[in-house]
Amino acid sequence: MANTAQSRLAGAAEAPAISRLIDAAYQPYRDQGITLPDVSGGVSDSIADGQVWVMDDHSGVLMLSTDPPTAHLMNVAVSPEARGRGIGGQLIRLALKLAQEAGCTEIALATHVDMPENVALYAHLGWREIERDETRVMMMRPLA
Repeated sequence: MANTAQSRLAGAAEAPAISRLIDAAYQPYRDQGITLPDVSGGVSDSIADGQVWVMDDHSGVLMLSTDPPTAHLMNVAVSPEARGRGIGGQLIRLALKLAQEAGCTEIALATHVDMPENVALYAHLGWREIERDETRVMMMRPLA
């Protein structure tokens, strides 16, 4: 099923629902035994800072900081029931567009070492690994 939802900045009242969406999106990884940090922490503060975009049907969320020269893709989460509809790709394209519009020349992200499919996806989308520690893979992508 194609996605027809649009993204918009999140409002303060949406913080609890967005936190639940993020937690639900990451639950399959926890179910695999992967120990994750608090993936939904700070949502209210990020909303207040204008760093959270949500799909208008609450199927996905993007958390992004744009502080030139480097934007930081803090989180992309898609609700379990909306997977496979292209929402993640739509949110990543939005992140790239917003970062460029903010004057950033690169965009960074960190993903978990136990999520090799995420590392492969971001590499396919133009990110390169720049550093790795026990739990995180840090990646960077230039912006044209």
